Amino acid sequence: MTEAQPAPNPNPGRWIRFALVMLPVGTIFLGIASFGIWQWKKDQAADRSFKYAMALRRTISAEGIERHAGILRSALSKPDRDLSIPGYLESTMGAENMGYNVRRKRFGTEQSVIDAELTGAKKPMEVVMVLALYSGEPERAESTAQAIAESLSIAHEITGEKVVRSLRFAFIPDTPAALEELKKGLKGDGERLMHLFVLGGPETESIATISRALETTAKGTRVISQPASRTVQETLQAAYTLKAMLLDAAELP
Repeated sequence: MTEAQPAPNPNPGRWIRFALVMLPVGTIFLGIASFGIWQWKKDQAADRSFKYAMALRRTISAEGIERHAGILRSALSKPDRDLSIPGYLESTMGAENMGYNVRRKRFGTEQSVIDAELTGAKKPMEVVMVLALYSGEPERAESTAQAIAESLSIAHEITGEKVVRSLRFAFIPDTPAALEELKKGLKGDGERLMHLFVLGGPETESIATISRALETTAKGTRVISQPASRTVQETLQAAYTLKAMLLDAAELP
């Protein structure tokens, strides 16, 4: 008895056409699913970072300002200020204390540009900058210590805040080389400096030097010189006012 043979496929090309159509569709759906999973993980990580930063927030206070100012006052009077001040800023604003990703750009023999920011959610390349400069001049020591303490206190209260534009806190030695490094950082990232708040009540000549170095006139940057404060109470009031101005400039979503 002859064994029955399976009937031949009447249309083998049908399966080839099916594969040609369905495989690309499957690849597309797989890509969409992969992107969805990636976005979900990204949102989860952002949410965890936000909650962590919120837990680190500290309200602006006279005690906090005095603590920062005391440490900075002492550091400014010492020859190693160009090392000790960046080190203090880096550790104070870092992930464990304030939740910021602190950037430190070293240049020259031992100087550094320090900055930390709330990155803008919608316009990250537009920057609102708070700038504090420091030097070893005894007559400026108190106003400089208060200015940096003010900046740190504001940064601590708004850590994790969601903003439209990037809000950056920058600290540099009061030298032409430091301003040049600050400018290079902006150019290198392709950013546009929209608002610049200079703390410590710099003299008109100093503001002019900063404006020339950062080309603020040509770029349409709004430059605001904040008056110097010499007491904790003056700094406390200035901090509340400056915080409101910064969040207005950076815009809340």
